[in-house]
Amino acid sequence: MDREKAEKLIAMNRAFKILRERQRANLRLYPEVKELAKKVREKRENDVGNNELLRKVMESLERRGFDVYLTPTSYEAVKKVLEVVGEEKLVVKSKSNVTKEIRLREELEKRGMEVIETDIGDRLIQVLNEHPSHPTGPAVHLSVESIANRLSDFYGTEIPPKAEKIVEFLRKDIENAVERANVGITGANAVTAEGSVVILHNEGNVFEVLSRPEKWIVVTGIEKIYSSVESAVKAAKLQSFYATGEILPSFIEIVSGAAKTADIEKKLIKMGRPKEITVILLDNGRSSIANSDYRELLYCLGCGSCVANCPAHSVYGEKFSGGRFALFDALTGGKDALKLCLSCGRCRKSCPMSLDIPKMISNLREGSEVYNFLLSHLRWMNERLKLEILKIAMGL
Repeated sequence: MDREKAEKLIAMNRAFKILRERQRANLRLYPEVKELAKKVREKRENDVGNNELLRKVMESLERRGFDVYLTPTSYEAVKKVLEVVGEEKLVVKSKSNVTKEIRLREELEKRGMEVIETDIGDRLIQVLNEHPSHPTGPAVHLSVESIANRLSDFYGTEIPPKAEKIVEFLRKDIENAVERANVGITGANAVTAEGSVVILHNEGNVFEVLSRPEKWIVVTGIEKIYSSVESAVKAAKLQSFYATGEILPSFIEIVSGAAKTADIEKKLIKMGRPKEITVILLDNGRSSIANSDYRELLYCLGCGSCVANCPAHSVYGEKFSGGRFALFDALTGGKDALKLCLSCGRCRKSCPMSLDIPKMISNLREGSEVYNFLLSHLRWMNERLKLEILKIAMGL
């Protein structure tokens, strides 16, 4: 392993350790988290794969003025985004694992569009051409010194190696793009049966992306349907705790239509921006998963706790995305690295939804070439080496 890769792994695992320590400290302040997890799990079991609920969500969104599209594949989702974007050449977007899944930014850039990530972590990944190391903290594998040096080279100006200065510089750069953009793209943590889009964030950028441009495009998976806003907010609290250690994010956006006023004769009149809202619901294999032995995978809240606690990810980094994300990649035809899973069970133990990821990974690779490779790999790997890998990973 070269020095640069080693430094990235050290920085990433240092960040994950800080997260775990914050969670342990705050668990005393929020003892209700465990009970909340059980209630959210029950709701996800009922909502995920519920076609009747999906229909209701789409109808409610349309009734509230959203343009709603159900797209079977990533190709169709990207195609619909391109149709909505039209002739625009600048797009601003917020953090979204679904847009990463369909490689939306890359597809737009191929067609000559300038795409600016407005989340600090994603902007760093974009500018520095890095691979994300965590779903909610994509740049945690980069040290402050490394970021400052590389940003200074990219922008041609000296940026001091201080987190506050780096954030200040990037925010100004991002704000300039938001002011010029006519199209904003976000993901969504939930879409509800009342016709609402729910998004949680900490930086404040999502509000700018959805409210300043003329057009706002939401891209999210069909498993993100919820029977009510109340259920979605409970899930948001849980996701926030397991992603950051705090029971609430700085912001929870609940958007149920374009801006409007009823101040004149109580007539609803549209006003301000966005003037056009499009919701793209992505299937991309999710329906098949919902009707298979891997159904509970879709109960995932996207907190990334499985990744932050995965020994294999802590050792292999981007080669093994970890936990639920490694399994989803394999199920949807992506990079197959399941041979690197240690079957330690830490992802299941740290998951707020108690997803049995180890069992599902085991079931998927049994009888496959991946499984056979793993067996042969473990035969020559002596006990001392296995112990050292686990010791490094679990002791960080």
